[in-house]
This record gives sequence, C-alpha cells and structure tokens, in this order.
Amino acid sequence: MSWTWLKNFAGATLTEEELGDIPRPHLELTIHVTDKCIEAFGLLGTCIIGPVAALVGPSTRNLTGIRKKATRCGLWGVAIGVVAGPLMTYGRLKSANADIDSVRDRCYRLRCNRGQVRVDQAATVGAIGGSMLALPLKACPMFGGLFGMSAGVLSMAVYNNTIAK
Repeated sequence: MSWTWLKNFAGATLTEEELGDIPRPHLELTIHVTDKCIEAFGLLGTCIIGPVAALVGPSTRNLTGIRKKATRCGLWGVAIGVVAGPLMTYGRLKSANADIDSVRDRCYRLRCNRGQVRVDQAATVGAIGGSMLALPLKACPMFGGLFGMSAGVLSMAVYNNTIAK
C-alpha cells in the first residue's frame, strides 16, 4: 500500500496527482477485494447464517446460543473472505488478461469512489469500536467486532443509497 492510500482511507482531501500515485496496484486491488469479501461473508455469517442456525437447534434457541452461533459463523465468514479475496482477484485478472494500466485505473476509480471508501471506513471503525465496547459489557470482543463491522457496512449502504445521493 502507500501513504496516499492511507490518507484517502482516512478521509483526507487528495489532489489528482496524489490519487493517481499507485505504486503497487495489484496489491491494492487484492486488498480491496479481500476487504469486500471479509465484509460480505462476515456480514452473512454474523447476521443471517449464525442466527438462523441457532434458531434451528432447540438447545441454541436463546440469546446466548444465537450470539455464539453468530460469532462462530461470522468468524468462518471472515476466514472464507480472507481466502476468497486473493483467489477472486487473481482469477478475475487472469481471465481478463488485465495489464498494469487497467489495474492502476481500477484502483484509481476505487480511490475516487467515496461510497466505497465510506463503507470501508465504517466497517473498520465499527469492528474496532464494537470490540472495544464489548469489553466493559463483559461480552465477547469477537462478537462485538463482527457486529460492529456488520452495522458499519449496513449503515453506510443505507447512507450511500439515500442521503448521499
């Protein structure tokens, strides 16, 4: 990654020249796709698959069971996202015969897409904040992080599609 990527992620205003400064475009694109896979699979595991799996079993049809299943499925989702992201990036770049200029252009457009950046920011802040808030509540920090990440992704999806338009 680069300093300009980090400044863009933090919300700093960048010049066109700084936005175009992409020293390692393949790495940046792979990290972006992996981040999106982690967000998507983590959200599915935490908010849908985990609670549904808990409600199916009679011994887990309670708040503790739902929380444990949501945490387990969310962590599996994150693990799948970590593996799937690089594989998806490599497969897509290989099948499209992408050259370095097309990858750099894609990274540039991702940097300029404020909606994407907002979702990534909210997911990161949500994950860190959820983990920190879980500690004084004597809850599992993993569940707090997964729930916070999911809340960040969903809230920015709503924001991007309603208020930001």
